[in-house]
Amino acid sequence: MLTLATLLCPAQSQFGSGAIGSLTNKNNGGRQSGTTTDDDEDVKPQPVVIIIKDQGLSFGFDVAPIIMRFINKEQTGLAFNARYGFAKRWWAGAEAGYENVKYDKQDYSYESNGMFLRIGADYDIFMSRDYPTNNNILIGARYGYAWQNHESSNFEILDTYWGSYKGSVKKTPVNSHWLEALFGLRCEMLPNIYMAWSFRCKVRLTSTHSDEMNPYAIAGLGKYDSRVALGFTYTFEFQIPTNRKSKKSIISNPDIQ
Repeated sequence: MLTLATLLCPAQSQFGSGAIGSLTNKNNGGRQSGTTTDDDEDVKPQPVVIIIKDQGLSFGFDVAPIIMRFINKEQTGLAFNARYGFAKRWWAGAEAGYENVKYDKQDYSYESNGMFLRIGADYDIFMSRDYPTNNNILIGARYGYAWQNHESSNFEILDTYWGSYKGSVKKTPVNSHWLEALFGLRCEMLPNIYMAWSFRCKVRLTSTHSDEMNPYAIAGLGKYDSRVALGFTYTFEFQIPTNRKSKKSIISNPDIQ
C-alpha cells in the first residue's frame, strides 16, 4: 500500500514518514499495523507485468558496403535487408545485394559482377521486465547463395625460361553456396526507426566455376582463397508495426513465471 500510495500521490513524500503513517492508520480504521484481520489473509500476490516488444515488417539499407568502398577502391556494392517478427522472440531475415570487383593492373585485368541472397532466422536473447524496450540482442543463422560472372580481358604471365604468355578469359558464370552464424544488436533510435549491426562468420560450402580462372571474391561472401570468412553489417531500418496491439502489457501470475 505504501508503494501504491506513493505512485498515486507523489507529493505526499514531502511530508515525511509521519504523514504516510497517518494515512496508513486512517485507511486501517485506527487498527494497529501489527494487527491481522481476515481481510489481510485474502490478499493475493500482485501480478507481474511483462512487456511485449513491437514486432512487424522491417526494411533496411546496409551501409557496410559503402564503408568498404573507402577501404578498397576496387570493390563496389549495395545491400538491403528485410526482417519480420513471426513469434514472440523470433525474426525471419532476408538480405540481398549487388557487388562489383574491378582490377586494372599492369600485367592483368579482372572484373566480376554478381548478386547475392541470404535468408535465415534470428532469436532475441534480450528480454526486459523492468522497463518497456524494443531493443534486441540477436543470434541467428543464414544460408547464402551468389550468382555472378567474372572475366579477364587481358593477362600476362612472365617467364624467362619458357617465355611470356599473354591471353584472356571470357566471361564465365560462378555459383556459390555458404552458411553464416551471426551475433548482432538492434536499437530503436526513434519510433519505428532502428539501427542494427551484426558480426558474421561465414563458411563456404561449394563454388562452381570454370577451371580457367578462380574467382577473386564471392559476392556477399568474401575472398575466394579462404573457405572461412568474417563479415560485418551496419543497417538502418524502418519497421511497419503490423501488430501494434502486442505492445500492450501482459498480466501474468508470478507463481508460474
